[in-house]
Amino acid sequence: MGKYIRFIDGIRKFAKARMQPEDAVAAARRLLKKRMESREESFLKFVEKGIFQYPESPYLNLLKPRNISFQVLKSWVSKDGIEASLRTLEREGVYFNVEEFKGRVPVKRNGGQFRCEPAMFDNPFLSYVYEVRSGATRSEGTRIRIDFDYLHQRSLYDALLLDIHGCLKAPVANWFPVFPGAPGINSSLRFAHIGNPVRRWFSQVDEKKMTVGLERKLGKKLLFWLSRLNGCPLAEAEHVSLNDARTVAEWAARTLESNPQCVIYTFAASAVRVCIAASEAGLSIKGTKFLVTGEPLTQQKRREIEWAGASAVPVYGISEAGVIAAGCNVPHMKSDHCHLYQDTTAIIPHDLNVPYSDATVGSYLFTSLLYESPKLLLNVGMGDFGDIRMQTCNCGFGQVGFEACLSNIRSYEKLTGEGVTFVDTDFVWILEKKLPEIFGGRSTDFQVIEEEDRNGIPQLRLLVSPRVGNVNESEVVNTFIKLLKRAEDRGWAQSGTEMWKQSGIVRMVRDFPMPTASGKIMSFHLMTPRDRKASAVQAA
Repeated sequence: MGKYIRFIDGIRKFAKARMQPEDAVAAARRLLKKRMESREESFLKFVEKGIFQYPESPYLNLLKPRNISFQVLKSWVSKDGIEASLRTLEREGVYFNVEEFKGRVPVKRNGGQFRCEPAMFDNPFLSYVYEVRSGATRSEGTRIRIDFDYLHQRSLYDALLLDIHGCLKAPVANWFPVFPGAPGINSSLRFAHIGNPVRRWFSQVDEKKMTVGLERKLGKKLLFWLSRLNGCPLAEAEHVSLNDARTVAEWAARTLESNPQCVIYTFAASAVRVCIAASEAGLSIKGTKFLVTGEPLTQQKRREIEWAGASAVPVYGISEAGVIAAGCNVPHMKSDHCHLYQDTTAIIPHDLNVPYSDATVGSYLFTSLLYESPKLLLNVGMGDFGDIRMQTCNCGFGQVGFEACLSNIRSYEKLTGEGVTFVDTDFVWILEKKLPEIFGGRSTDFQVIEEEDRNGIPQLRLLVSPRVGNVNESEVVNTFIKLLKRAEDRGWAQSGTEMWKQSGIVRMVRDFPMPTASGKIMSFHLMTPRDRKASAVQAA
């Protein structure tokens, strides 16, 4: 009962506190500058209360054996700063990789062994009002608890981002799956809070095809009803499949007839589909700003979007901490170049040997600095890697002190396509065990490789070795997707597999699996630049 009381009271206060766009931008600039000035102080307060004074914190299992007290950490930060102190902690074994964070493998470090689960990292200061699920699923996926104070804080970054790109008051549409997926509902609430509510919410998934529990159904209805009651109505999700991108393109074209700009917030591949549909239908969407998330914004995807007269803004986030970086309005060589929101998040690289591969990557380790963050993270990996470097920029982000920049962001532990992510360990089980049982062959006769077609749309090549007997392509692909749906979280997997069926992202190819540089055959092959170059030469 307490949860529902918090929910009703929270949305009432959230709606009452909604801002005008200009006020939201002004508040964002003031708050972010203040946070950057007190960044170290905020970090130490958060760590002292949330870790050292919280007996149930999993971090204590790593800190105590190394005799690292709060005073020791405080002295490091005072002398060397946050990032250098985080690197010292990493060298002392104080970190969790994504496998450990998710509870898939035990933590064996600093003389001890224990097992975690994501709930152990929940922010103890947070009074949550509803839950969403992360897009990358395994077992039940990662539960993310949300409260309205957190959404208020996050909405300020949306206001600043829109202002930097000159579209603070431009009409906004979403193209995200229905609740309980996080992006659609969270962004709808945030944009309404800054005085620019989402005009249309298009969903790639038909809600009627999803099996959702009674509590989630009632919770969603209550959320929308209370929003209307408090004068802050939210756009209802309407089904628009991946193959009907023209509907979204038509909305943009109509909107631009009476507005100089419009904004579409969606997955990177979905943005490309809108641009292709607009071109094929002879629609002008020049002036559209695509805020793209959920998968890499590659050079080819950016080119496809820009050829349509639109522009792409990378928005990088993790469910456990929300949006943590975004692109500015200054041109950069890297297609996914974005500024890290340094007042809320710190990142250091961590050399990691990728499971089911012989590759080593510089995995991002995340540390949360925002008091309202859903998870309390201290050097925690989330399966992503990429470049990170400091550089000055004259953009709005640079003006508030965000000089840490990310680029070439990729995942090493999941495949991503159409904004849908599936963890590779489920691929391994399916490819090494289930498909050979059904269609014949051995564990090394099936392999999945992710790539892009010439339009920048993601494709998954399901390689089936010629050693395997005659098989029907559609039967293999359909079986593969059905097995994924069973292996993954029931809620998100319904959306994910439905979107993959719509897009035809999985294509069977009769070919021998690709070896790694050391000659190993892995079920999940990470394409290197050398592999991509060779693949392009073969295709030509």
